[in-house]
Amino acid sequence: MKKGQAALEYLLTYGWAILIVIIVGASLYALGIFTPGQWTGQRQTGFAAFNVIDFKVDTEANLILIFENRIGKSVELTDVQATFRGEDCEFNLSEVYDGPYDDENITASSISPGKRYWTELNCGNETIEDGSSYSINVDFHYLDPDSGLTHVDAGTLIGAVEPVEE
Repeated sequence: MKKGQAALEYLLTYGWAILIVIIVGASLYALGIFTPGQWTGQRQTGFAAFNVIDFKVDTEANLILIFENRIGKSVELTDVQATFRGEDCEFNLSEVYDGPYDDENITASSISPGKRYWTELNCGNETIEDGSSYSINVDFHYLDPDSGLTHVDAGTLIGAVEPVEE
């Protein structure tokens, strides 16, 4: 067997193997196997003083937080800061609501223990792809009326972007 023939057989044998690997990889990519948002479950880390019961980021970059006070006494919520993809989210203290989601009748700044509250933060003007994954750092700033000291409860929210509710 000549050297040229051996080299050509070697290249053809391994060439077919590489081609099959490329085809399998392209097929898996087309099926969405490599889309991390599809496999990302909702979870949170941190948050000692406030319990984030549920949260959602929609395709219009709105962060909806449903939370409760775990401190054991009423505190004054002074600010909620969130960072999403390098952008600071806009928070309006007058838009913290007491009661079920989408009930905007009762605004609250005094956060009582064990009650559920919700708010919505705008995290940018761009449209985000449905299903893409995210990680948002959130800081709850609050005042303890007994001591007069302000505190920060920090945590991270991880999940996948969901469609806007109509």
